[in-house]
Amino acid sequence: MSRRARRLTLALTAVVLLLFAGQWLSRFLADRWWAAETSPAAVEFLTNWDLLHLTLRLAGIAVAAAWFIGHLLVVYRAVGSVQVRRNVANLEFREALTPGSLLVLAVGAGALLGVLVGGNFAGYASDVALAWQGVTYGVADPLMQRDVGLYVAQLPLWLAAHGFCFLLVSLALGLVFGLYLLVGAIRWIDGRPAINGHARSHLGWLLVALALLLFWGYMLEPYELVAGLTGTPDRALWTATRFTAPILGGVALATALLSAVWAVRARHALAAAGWIVLPLASMVGHWMVPPALRGQGEPAADRRITDLLQGMAYGLESLSEMPAPTGTRTYPPPVPSLWNPAMASRLVASDSADVISADPALITVGGRRRPVWLVARVLPRDRVVVTAQADDRAGPAGEALFYRRQDSLPVPAALPLLELGERSYHPQAPPYRLGRDDDPGVALDSWLRRVPLAWTLQAPEILSPLAPGMRVDWELSPAQRLARLAPFAEWGDAVARVVDGELVWLADGYLPAAAFPLSSRLEWRGRGTAGVRAGLVGVVLARSGVTRIFLRPGSDALAAAWAAIAGGVVEPASAIPDGLWRAAPYPAELFRLQARALERSERSYGSPGSRAAAESPELPSVEASWLRDTTGPALTVTFERPGERRLSALLLATREEGSDALRLARFDSAAALPSAGALESRWSRFPSFDALNDSIRDDGGRLERGPVRFDTGPDGMVAYQSHFAGASVPAASGKPVLVWVTVATGERLGAGHTLNEAWSNLMGATVPAIAGQPQSTRLDDARRELLRADSALRAADWEAFGRAWGNLRNALGLPPDSAAP
Repeated sequence: MSRRARRLTLALTAVVLLLFAGQWLSRFLADRWWAAETSPAAVEFLTNWDLLHLTLRLAGIAVAAAWFIGHLLVVYRAVGSVQVRRNVANLEFREALTPGSLLVLAVGAGALLGVLVGGNFAGYASDVALAWQGVTYGVADPLMQRDVGLYVAQLPLWLAAHGFCFLLVSLALGLVFGLYLLVGAIRWIDGRPAINGHARSHLGWLLVALALLLFWGYMLEPYELVAGLTGTPDRALWTATRFTAPILGGVALATALLSAVWAVRARHALAAAGWIVLPLASMVGHWMVPPALRGQGEPAADRRITDLLQGMAYGLESLSEMPAPTGTRTYPPPVPSLWNPAMASRLVASDSADVISADPALITVGGRRRPVWLVARVLPRDRVVVTAQADDRAGPAGEALFYRRQDSLPVPAALPLLELGERSYHPQAPPYRLGRDDDPGVALDSWLRRVPLAWTLQAPEILSPLAPGMRVDWELSPAQRLARLAPFAEWGDAVARVVDGELVWLADGYLPAAAFPLSSRLEWRGRGTAGVRAGLVGVVLARSGVTRIFLRPGSDALAAAWAAIAGGVVEPASAIPDGLWRAAPYPAELFRLQARALERSERSYGSPGSRAAAESPELPSVEASWLRDTTGPALTVTFERPGERRLSALLLATREEGSDALRLARFDSAAALPSAGALESRWSRFPSFDALNDSIRDDGGRLERGPVRFDTGPDGMVAYQSHFAGASVPAASGKPVLVWVTVATGERLGAGHTLNEAWSNLMGATVPAIAGQPQSTRLDDARRELLRADSALRAADWEAFGRAWGNLRNALGLPPDSAAP
């Protein structure tokens, strides 16, 4: 390589390094300025976090580059002369590379490999920070007698370090071996392999490093097994691992010693023997010993301890069993959930409005809590409108009803409950936004700020002439703001709530554990995890963008450790305002994981949903319903045993007295309700259902089913499902209308145009009208039941009188208890 080429290479390298340094510095400064305006207490943590990432990245690159450059230089010393082919004027000749050219090539190739291999080491920043802080649960695993915190905080870093070192040694061994083959240091002579002393010594010490890394891996195997990285172990596998791991470690040490002898002296047979025995011993220890031992399929530890650890991993400590509701209930759901998010979104969606969220929530109207679907949508010019659709009722013709702040009764028009201006914060906000002096954001008061911000945000308009006092704000969506302030957590979807008359976005911060002793390993967000807890609650005010993160009440030691690491960012649980905490929902993703964990447990709960849903890698689907006291929405998942088509259990997640509650009801197969699929099949066989479906289809629409929901109570369970008439083309302007409701309790089924009519049909008081035939009115039903009650009263038949009186109340749409809200 000529001197001019060297200078050009150095200049290009310097330019690339300057570009990377400038980009990192711009991002670093922009994040500091943004944090100072958004959450001043987070500046110190975010600075340390970014510096930790930079340190780990540079350290990984430096170590990997030094490793590869060192080995390439050792190979370089063994090269006498390397020739390359040249073609000039159709003539081929060989040209010897000068030592200087080989030296530059070795250093350049080693540096490039160092950047490619070591640049990803910054991804272990969370593991390093957590291991440095440490986590203590105060509970030891039953097999290794180590605190749970060792597996959660320390073991992931040990495995990361072992994997990084193993990658370096493996790549170096393959690279060096290939280069020695290329230069002729390793070759075949007279049908036998031959190697010179320099290459033998080099490869020998690399084999020593590889054998020591295998020893390290064998010593980690018991911890990996207990941590559930390969699944929950049985007693035979644990006994085999505890027995064979030290033996395999000893074989690896002996192989390292033999490799060192081979590196010093040409004792080829000794090295070959060591590397033949080691893989054979590993195969015997891993594949032949466990099946030969007793205890296959038996738990490695006591089930009570395993259940305790499983509960700690997935937040199942609050799980309690409630009495299974049995029998036929005599009244309909007090607070039904008749609508669903798909219908609520279609009711307000149009070509110029995008729905950004549809969440079940409670609002206070006229001094009473009302269950609604809060639907937020974005209008032109980035305006946000929130509507509150009543979920427990519909209009006389099945139309949706909406609440307004100034009204105590819902109205059919989709009028807004709240309307925010153009500068609100929501999930579909733009990447950045320019504002005036009184708007939130970073002040653009100097070119020293404008240039880094324009580079970081890729916003050239920041460099154009601006009016005095202009500001820029970015990370405008709730998920982006929370992820920037707490990058170590994985945030769920932000849900809308109205607190004190203001729109608030609430999100759950999940803290996964890569390792947790004796817990089931579940698929979550495209990867396996040994435990997940919702340890944080994120709050973003939609009008101002004020962002706060709180430790969730009842969180575990892992969340407390992260709160200590992120000092100033995560506020204590006691600092959560009461209104925000009452509005916070139960973590939906955690609930789905808990349902899957119960499905995979040794107890026979059955599978959530159908067989296809149980075999799917997707987590179980969740349905929302309402508690009787309207303290909040409840999440439910039903379990059914394969082949029975009846409910085997029901999992219910609620918020009770300011804390998360998880309840499980297990049913006897003889007294349980049919599964959702079986109920839909039986309901669809109603003649009135077919007639209604044909009538809607003749009118150019289609009949759509909502989810099957289950309402539990101490005196029985009710299943019900709403049906809607909608346009046959999704883009059509026809709004969904509630036209049919089906119910079931015990072995009785009912259907009608409203919930009360369906319940009256279930009780045998009315027959649902078939399309095209006259339908009895509510007044007709009430008159008929009144006559029955009067007749029973005259005959002193009090049982018949009570039954007729109850049917009369249902016909009039009254709750079972007149004092009920």
